[in-house]
Amino acid sequence: MHPPRLGVVVALDAEARALYPGPVSHDTVLAIDTRMLLRISGMGWVRAAAAARQLIAAGADGLVSWGTAGALERSLRPGDLLLPEEVLWKRQEWPVHAHWREALAQSLPMPVHGGGILSVVTPCATALAKSTIRLEHASAQGVDMESGAIAAVAHAAGKPFVVLRSIVDPAAQSLPVSATGGVDAYGRPQVMALLRGLLRHPVELRDLLRLGGQMRAALKTLQAAAPALGVGMPV
Repeated sequence: MHPPRLGVVVALDAEARALYPGPVSHDTVLAIDTRMLLRISGMGWVRAAAAARQLIAAGADGLVSWGTAGALERSLRPGDLLLPEEVLWKRQEWPVHAHWREALAQSLPMPVHGGGILSVVTPCATALAKSTIRLEHASAQGVDMESGAIAAVAHAAGKPFVVLRSIVDPAAQSLPVSATGGVDAYGRPQVMALLRGLLRHPVELRDLLRLGGQMRAALKTLQAAAPALGVGMPV
C-alpha cells in the first residue's frame, strides 16, 4: 500500500522546471518522490489526455493540471494564479475537487482567482479571440489547452483533480506570431522558425521580449506555489 500519489500533468519544459529543477524527459512518468509523479505531455488536449492516463496507470491517486494560461478576465495580470472551481471543455463543466481546492487556497502563499478555466483545441492567441470566447463563457477567468482533457480522464477514472495555472498574457494582449509558430510542443524555441518569423515581422521582437518577461513572472508564481501542491489531496 503506497502513500497517496499526486499525478501532475505539465505541458511545457519550463513549467516542469518550476516544479522540479532536476533532469526530466518526455513521454515517461517521472517519480519526483514517493508522493508525486510528473509527466510532461507537450501542448494540446490529445497529449494531455495520454499523459493523464499514463499517470493513473503508474499509480496516481489524483491529478493536477499545472502550468500557465492566458487571461480572459481583463483585470488579471502576468503572474496572477488561477485556482479554478471548474473546467469548461467541449460544452461541459467539470468541477474540481472542492475540499482539495479549498485546502490549496488556504495553503498557497499568494491570492488565487477562482471561477472557471476554459480549455480550447487551438491556441487562443489574439485579444479578439479572447474577448469573443469570454462573451460565450462568462465564468471563465483564463484559457488553456490541456485542463479539459485532464478533467475528463480524471472523471472517467473516478480520480479527484485540481487545476493551478499562472497567467502569462493578459486578456487585451495578442501573442506575436513569431512566438506561437517558433516553439515546439514542449515550448522549446525553434531557432530557424523564430528567425523566419522575425524576418517577416521584425516589429515583433519587442513583443517577444515582453512576452519573455511575462513568462518569467508566471513561472516565479508557480515556483512559489509548488511547495503547497499536495496539500489537501484526498486520501
